[in-house]
Amino acid sequence: MSATPPPSPSTTLSDHSPVSGRHIAIVGAGFTGSLLAAHLLRSAPGPLVVHLIEAGHPTGAGLAYSTGNSGHLLNVRAYNMSAYPDDPRHFLRWLWGRDDGGAIPPSGHAFVSRGLYGAYVRDVLDEAQRQAPSHARLNLIRGEVVDLRAGARAPAGLPAPWQVRLSDGRTITADTAALCIGHFLPAPPPLSNPGAADALASPRFIGDPWDGAAIAAIPADAPVAILGTGLTMVDTVLSLLDQGHRGVITAVSRRGLLPQRHQETRPYTSFLHPEVMPHTVLDVLIALKADARRAAEAGYDWRSAFDALRPHHHRIWASLPMEERRRFLRHARPFWEVHRHRMAPEVADRIAAARAAGQLTILAGRLTAAVLDDDGLDLTIAARGGAGEHRLRAAALVNATGTNCDYARIRHPLVRSLLERGLARPDDLHLGLDVTEAGAVINAEGEVIPHLLALGPVSKAPLWEMTAVPELRGQCAQAAARILARLDHPAGAVPPADALGSAPHHRM
Repeated sequence: MSATPPPSPSTTLSDHSPVSGRHIAIVGAGFTGSLLAAHLLRSAPGPLVVHLIEAGHPTGAGLAYSTGNSGHLLNVRAYNMSAYPDDPRHFLRWLWGRDDGGAIPPSGHAFVSRGLYGAYVRDVLDEAQRQAPSHARLNLIRGEVVDLRAGARAPAGLPAPWQVRLSDGRTITADTAALCIGHFLPAPPPLSNPGAADALASPRFIGDPWDGAAIAAIPADAPVAILGTGLTMVDTVLSLLDQGHRGVITAVSRRGLLPQRHQETRPYTSFLHPEVMPHTVLDVLIALKADARRAAEAGYDWRSAFDALRPHHHRIWASLPMEERRRFLRHARPFWEVHRHRMAPEVADRIAAARAAGQLTILAGRLTAAVLDDDGLDLTIAARGGAGEHRLRAAALVNATGTNCDYARIRHPLVRSLLERGLARPDDLHLGLDVTEAGAVINAEGEVIPHLLALGPVSKAPLWEMTAVPELRGQCAQAAARILARLDHPAGAVPPADALGSAPHHRM
């Protein structure tokens, strides 16, 4: 497979194709949308057109893998990054097929660049096109989806088709629609001091931490402040260092926690019994800490115990009552995430070196005020625990607090249309849209909407862990199987038991 395949004729269509058969519209061509399309193309039992719609990023890359900085590394080892759950060495074979100078060991314990992984996802989609049966085709559409509506009732008892409207007026008709809309920019800090609006509206506030041009425009000797101390902050610091930044960098978050460092792990048996799920966050944390101690006593690293819990994340989350989920998000989430989402060793070394040199400082606190003047920004940080205030001068303030998943506050036209017409609703925990475990969208009345799916990070609410490749690839494979099984299923018959994940859903 080539890293940058030339477009084939089936990817150059610009509108709804008159081809007979079924039509599936996928909104978003990042990892989730591209992999869903690949599964559908490979497994289509009859005539099928997959409309893959993307507004901005390269196909397969999305926000996560569109970076051009080779220093931005995956935070999952190569051996666990296959696009296919039933072919765990698929990505490794792709890497070994390139002239990598032996950089990827047989164990696959290596962290490659995210841009390279985006090339892999594009190749996965291109390979699926080449190997698809003659009755399946891909229609790659460049454009922004702004509205989605159910059309008139279809004949033969089939579901009403969806009308997918783009910003330029084009309309795509599809039997099933899948929202793979990924990530939205971080929410701006909630400041109310006099002058805050001017500060946040100025070019000195960089609300998009993935805006390479804005980061590149920061003067090399300028002091920089970054909101957030997670992996997005790490990428921002690496971008600054790679462009020769010499000025001081201060990163601020409520607890001042940095992601932990990856180390090679060994298989370990988790404390968790598959038939006995904990019902409180405290139970999970106590048992996990005890497991980590036992692992250390047996010569394992704590990471082995933590990773052994990963296959059970979805079931643990499902077993927690709603109030326990809220308790986790309020109190335990930051600690969980710095252990769960770790830095590649090479990245951790660079961050540690920047801190040791005094160039990078981590503060635990909260931004309470920002004032713009002729020379930059005057920032006030309330230290954690009421230990006074920090005053910072910054030529630029970068918002790296992570992607916004509170859909009630997202202003994208498609999201607003779905919510305002009651076709979808935000979940109670502000993690995404309200969906079943199988990804079927739940409307404002609590009813499951057949043939409308939301997959990927937007579906975190019932699953919690749904941002990394190992979870996403399984979701895509299962969703494709369900979509294909339901497309030819008469509306009056009983659908497969897991086709929608559940009957009409009511909030807890």
